[in-house]
Amino acid sequence: MPSRTPRATPDLKVALVCDYSLDYLGGAQSAFLDEARILAADGARVTVVAPRTKASRRSAAAHPATENPAMLDVDVRRVLPGLDLPLLRNRPQLRRRLREEFTARGIQVVHVHSEFGLTAAAIDVARELGLPVVHTVHTFFWQARMPAVFEPIAALITRTFARCVRSHPVSGTALAPSATDSALRGMTLSTAERADVVVSPSAHQADRLRAAGVRRVAVIPNAAPEATQAEPLTSVEGPVRLVWVGRLAPEKRVLEFVRAARTAQALLRPGALSIEIIGDGPLRRAVEDAADPAGPEPRPDILVTGRLSRDEVRARVRRAHLVALTSLGFDNQPVVVVEAFTEARSVVYVDADLREGLSEGGILVPSDVPGMAEALVRLVRQPSDIVDASRRAHRAAAVFSPAHHAELLRRVYADAGAPVAAPAR
Repeated sequence: MPSRTPRATPDLKVALVCDYSLDYLGGAQSAFLDEARILAADGARVTVVAPRTKASRRSAAAHPATENPAMLDVDVRRVLPGLDLPLLRNRPQLRRRLREEFTARGIQVVHVHSEFGLTAAAIDVARELGLPVVHTVHTFFWQARMPAVFEPIAALITRTFARCVRSHPVSGTALAPSATDSALRGMTLSTAERADVVVSPSAHQADRLRAAGVRRVAVIPNAAPEATQAEPLTSVEGPVRLVWVGRLAPEKRVLEFVRAARTAQALLRPGALSIEIIGDGPLRRAVEDAADPAGPEPRPDILVTGRLSRDEVRARVRRAHLVALTSLGFDNQPVVVVEAFTEARSVVYVDADLREGLSEGGILVPSDVPGMAEALVRLVRQPSDIVDASRRAHRAAAVFSPAHHAELLRRVYADAGAPVAAPAR
């Protein structure tokens, strides 16, 4: 009789490590915290290791160290301006703290979710203690969008900064046409090369990591901590409501989406298409101006909400008919897809490389502004397509289930060398 998937011991002790601030729940932070909850619900003892922030202090106050997941937060003195990145250097004091905590908590596997100083220190300590290391890569597609004249100095600064923070060099492999992008991706590659197994939430990113020389890559899509309970749409009443969620930054192509939405609204009857833009970032003012331009023309039905809590985002998605995802060549496996499918809502997307769930339950549209606008008009005029896509998204949500995610992680941890229970007979 064939053996079943090895199951992690019920009390497997996992350290989940992330350099990013948990005050701002971007895609990486959301996926990281969801994974902590999924693992804890699956029976592992989870310690979340992250910079000390307002969010971590609230979490520690609400959940004592005996809770699961437990919080181990690390003091931060500086935050990198503009990026909200806590600056933690891989120094002896930090390694000493991690060594003491990992030993006291009986940590058996170290699972890192970023590439900076805290992650580097955690990997160093794991190697000293003989613990397996797993690295989830949230993006291998860094884009600095730097003017060519500044490329050489920007790339040098990036490599110097990374070496200073991590105490480890950046990979010198050419990974992108831009020297700065190559340096940024080199940080990810050099971290991946130190792990026993690398996790990629998407197949297309896994292919790029393997092409760069990473030998052991497993594809595990991001997941929702709860299985979907939502029902698919049966009809579309009133205006078609579409939500865009993400960081208001050039790589997300939010301005292109707003222009497409305005073009579509001009071609439709008034009030037929309602848009919500949820998020914040460097393009906030430009997005607001594009959504509500000055002049005699009617104000388009586009609301820019700013940053909302995760629960509020899910509520807006639930009230919407569709979610928009407009990045091209940047995203790995966006958490917004998980959130949309969990609410049985389809995703209008433009990047054909994004396949997990989307190839079954998404709506692929052209990436240019006229093409996006034409697709939006078509969906408003053919609401049955939206209903059908909602049903497909509901079925495809199984790939993002917590049970499926936990099962795949158990296999990766076993492959990396973590203790597992004997297979069931």
